[in-house]
Amino acid sequence: MDEPKKIKCDNVDYRKGYIEVTPGIHDNCINIETWDVHVDIDLSKIEIGDDDFPENGITGNTEIEMSVSEAELLISELQNAVAKIRGENA
Repeated sequence: MDEPKKIKCDNVDYRKGYIEVTPGIHDNCINIETWDVHVDIDLSKIEIGDDDFPENGITGNTEIEMSVSEAELLISELQNAVAKIRGENA
């Protein structure tokens, strides 16, 4: 399996972290994992997994397994949210 890529989310200091999407950890499921990063860590200068990433830098972690239909619903809801932010009719 390829190494999953992490999506860095650092738009709001007190709600920053990473999202990772990995298919097939469990049969017919898509794994969604998130990491909350401590507010004092500057993600523009360091990445999770770097040797100098602080040991206490992760303040929370959530992992869920989604069915394909649940993932499709998530995709649809994300597309609707993007359309609303862009001012499009959703």
